[in-house]
Amino acid sequence: MSEIRVECYAGHRADERPLRFVLRGREYLVNELDGRWYSPGASFFRVLADDGNYYVLRHDEAQDYWTLDGFRAALSRKPASGDYMTRADLRRHQRILVPDAVKIRVQAKETGAQISGLATVIGLGGMFVRTKDFPEPGCIMNLRLLGPSISFESECTVRHVAETGIGVEFTRIEPQDEEKLKALLLRLKN
Repeated sequence: MSEIRVECYAGHRADERPLRFVLRGREYLVNELDGRWYSPGASFFRVLADDGNYYVLRHDEAQDYWTLDGFRAALSRKPASGDYMTRADLRRHQRILVPDAVKIRVQAKETGAQISGLATVIGLGGMFVRTKDFPEPGCIMNLRLLGPSISFESECTVRHVAETGIGVEFTRIEPQDEEKLKALLLRLKN
């Protein structure tokens, strides 16, 4: 275990999730919170850093002390034909974790489609929607996004279904709605 310095987002509680950390004098930005779990007296965060590697950060809450408890290196070579490729390797756009305080509601535009939830991760290429509705991968639907000072629609294709929601790709978006999305992403980065 290595001691590190961690800067966190503080929402309804202090040290809600790591934003960046310094390890051996180098600063890493957290691109994605990949997992979170708790044990008596400690919280653990598995994060994807801007170097493409995964880190497990442990926060001892009583001592307010952070340590590095795990590390998994990124794929360092281009996969050969037939090799496993992670979803992160296939991404073309940066994704941003939506802060808990910001609620971006997602709902189907059509009355026949059944989807309603919250966007928890979003980027120019798509988003993850936390929902209890699970359309099949490949399903195409028009979704409406409603949030603080934003409202737009986009055709989306379901690319991934998980236990907690779905990953969708923006497959068709009007230019004015794309500008609204870019403005939202800039606000979320700051």
